[in-house]
Amino acid sequence: MSKFKLSLMLIIMAAFSMPAMAGNKVVKRVPAGAIAFHFVADLTFREAPPPVYVKADLVGYIPFIEGVDGPLFAEPVILDPEDPPPPYSKNTAYFTISVTSPTPPPAFLPVETDPGLVVQFLEPAGAQFTVFYNPNPVSRDWNDPLTFQQGVPIAVFEESALLGTGVSGVSFNIFSSWLVDSKPINFKGQRINFKRLVPNGVTTTNYTKTRFDENFNVVGASFGGTSIAIGPTFRKKSNYDDSDD
Repeated sequence: MSKFKLSLMLIIMAAFSMPAMAGNKVVKRVPAGAIAFHFVADLTFREAPPPVYVKADLVGYIPFIEGVDGPLFAEPVILDPEDPPPPYSKNTAYFTISVTSPTPPPAFLPVETDPGLVVQFLEPAGAQFTVFYNPNPVSRDWNDPLTFQQGVPIAVFEESALLGTGVSGVSFNIFSSWLVDSKPINFKGQRINFKRLVPNGVTTTNYTKTRFDENFNVVGASFGGTSIAIGPTFRKKSNYDDSDD
């Protein structure tokens, strides 16, 4: 075999082997204004020592990430065939969230013309929430935030100020967050990196239902939320470029 034919054969073999060498499909950047991910979460207020007095624990799981082929849940473990667990739940989710750096207490903003109906509040900027990936999901407890922090932290977001408006036990909240740290992972043949996915952060909305104790004190809230990709001109120049390093 001539050197030319040998070289040509090696080039053809290399071309056919490129997809295998390239590895995982890279999940692309979410367009500005498009939904980046949905999440389901629970907020619980707990007693804390002074000067904090009250600690807010927020945890949840992510059922959808734009561009990621799902489902984002593992197969549930069926212990009782007559009472099988739901296929999608906090216990089978691969991706969870947890507030890992809490915000200072909110400031209430009364509307004097209707003080009994509407409650508005502003939570200062500075809280951080972390996205975790666990390739082997385990049972999680809403009352134990550490069970939602198992696995690998793959993204950290820092929140802007949150504005909430409540009516009769429910509230609508909105805030933005920018990405401050990320770590790429491989998931079901896909390479996920929030640095590429939402390099400029997200704007999040959620609709919550407040929980009360027997004395009508607020003890927490449960809700679903949606995070929308922000364009490159939010607040400051992006912390990241569009690379996948």
